[in-house]
Amino acid sequence: MDINTMLNNFYEDHVKMTRVETKQNVDFVIPLVNKLLQYVHERDRRFKQQQLNVGSYYCHLKVTRADEFDYSVVLDIGSSLDWGIGTPSYYRYNGNNDVVRSSIPLPSAPTGKCVTQVAGLTHKWNNGRFNEGPACLTIGDHIIPIKVKRRFKALVSEAVNRLNIRQYVDAKPASESPAATLIISHPNIVGDTISVDLTPLIEAHLSFKPEFGWPRSGAKWPSFTKHEEIKAEGIHQVAKDPLYWSFSFVTCEKKLLDGIDSNGTCRKKSQRIMKKLREVWCPKGTKQELNSYHLKNILFWECENHPYDSKWTNDQLSVRVESMCYLIIQCIQRGNLPLYFHTGVNLLENKDENVLSQVALNILRFLKNPEQYLIQNF
Repeated sequence: MDINTMLNNFYEDHVKMTRVETKQNVDFVIPLVNKLLQYVHERDRRFKQQQLNVGSYYCHLKVTRADEFDYSVVLDIGSSLDWGIGTPSYYRYNGNNDVVRSSIPLPSAPTGKCVTQVAGLTHKWNNGRFNEGPACLTIGDHIIPIKVKRRFKALVSEAVNRLNIRQYVDAKPASESPAATLIISHPNIVGDTISVDLTPLIEAHLSFKPEFGWPRSGAKWPSFTKHEEIKAEGIHQVAKDPLYWSFSFVTCEKKLLDGIDSNGTCRKKSQRIMKKLREVWCPKGTKQELNSYHLKNILFWECENHPYDSKWTNDQLSVRVESMCYLIIQCIQRGNLPLYFHTGVNLLENKDENVLSQVALNILRFLKNPEQYLIQNF
């Protein structure tokens, strides 16, 4: 059996989701999320009730089962942002793991991060009497990421308790993740559990700076029209770091993926196969240093390196999967996987080199003997 046939069979048997099971889980999750976010909005109207549908399921990159859903919840700051210089940020962490005013300015933001200041916002929020005590999200006119994250997670936990859904919804305790994670167990869902991530986000609509390296001069993918759509969307901000806002390209990525296979190509199919194979390249119980977001960026780079649809027909599936595998290995060897929309950000930074080396070896073993992985390991 040739590798292309094996990959197609693997896709049908182990990757593709069934419509009936998917609909059953979606029909359960969406009303629950709407109910939760309505409660959060009623308690703090700065968090918008209408969520942004992002993540693998809504980008049609989910594999096997609809058991993970991702939503961005917009923090309403009243306007878009720009790259204005602003004033120094006088805040810091104190010994009680909280952010307080400081007489020494915060150091310049690392690559891929920034501070966020909105003139007059604190005054407006204070006048509305919803920026007091634990609900205070600002120091001066700076919006503090960890304050936003903690406030949002507290409201989500409160919603789970007050809406009498605690018996089948568990809000994970506070973590370093920017998302409030819900674990759902219920007889009406397919599978053991469903995971839902709710992540507060500032719709900043910031423009791309030249140093981000996108779009690249001479690149033939994506199209000019798609470039303009993504630029119009702009860059948002998410609370990954306690003191600095991280740039979020989540809606840019969704826009880029929209219609990516409109000519019957196999771009998303190849990506979903890679995500399923990652489960054996990075076995459960080991450190997951190669994640789905890495693979999504690998797909974007592969699309730019091979821009024409003729390179992405279904009979080229094995060629593209093999090419992306070698691209991952190359990035691991260099210790650098550049973020597609901001090449100054290294997605492998601070990852365990020994673990990644083992992942690279596993990918090489797959390339030498794909049958073992595609047939025997699943």
